Amino acid sequence: MYNVVQLFAKYGAHIMFVVLEIICFYLIINYNLVQKEIFLNSSNVYAAKIAQQQSKISQFSNLRNQNDSLMHENATLIENLITIEYSSDNIPEADSFYNQYSLIPASICNSTIHLRNNHFTLCKGSREGIKKDMGVISSYQGIIGIVRNVSENFSHVMSLLNSQTKISCSIKSRKGHGSLVWKTMDPLRMTLESIPKHEKIAVGDTVITSGYSTMFPRGILVGKIEKYVSIPGSNNYDITVKLFNDLTNIKYAYVIQNRLDTEQAKLEKEVVDE
Repeated sequence: MYNVVQLFAKYGAHIMFVVLEIICFYLIINYNLVQKEIFLNSSNVYAAKIAQQQSKISQFSNLRNQNDSLMHENATLIENLITIEYSSDNIPEADSFYNQYSLIPASICNSTIHLRNNHFTLCKGSREGIKKDMGVISSYQGIIGIVRNVSENFSHVMSLLNSQTKISCSIKSRKGHGSLVWKTMDPLRMTLESIPKHEKIAVGDTVITSGYSTMFPRGILVGKIEKYVSIPGSNNYDITVKLFNDLTNIKYAYVIQNRLDTEQAKLEKEVVDE
């Protein structure tokens, strides 16, 4: 009580001034039509600005949830494209068997692009179902690597831009298949090896995954043939492929989950061991 008395004794004049100002302001607004309209218009403008800022803050706080939702929707669309690729390739109408692939969306935490052997890290791991040797793509138009090591919350991926990369690919509408390797330091170009010379190919032909592994289904777009030469003394072409994806700008990825990979690997191992 003593502190309250001291407060009024020290600042009483200021408090009285503020109270009288509020009363005067109230009387002016309520008993003068013009001033009332000005006040209401001004207050509506400021209220709208405050509401707009609140909306922006709310939207910003929900960006992560919205981004996760969009990535899951994109994953579903890419799964549908993979299914269509199978069902349109002289194979009966797609059913649960051809729906053997699902995608796990993830963001990229860290990456290298200027080394001879590049890698990147995904912000998801075994807790989300990611396992070693799963293929990784950025969209239906680009493979970007293979999972090599997994922890509970992170995955270490060997980038497509790695000297050890060897992906089975084929040329769309052709029968042959070969290996996609990275021989240069160019992040936009790779080499397709082991395509026989009797295959008729042309600049501009589309290169896709062959489907001859458990990592990538057939039909994932890789790039286009930029140029090719016949290797002297060899039965194969040396083909330069310009990638559809620029791996230097990728921030999000999708890990391919093959529901039948264990069954296929087990069967193939039994054949090899015989």
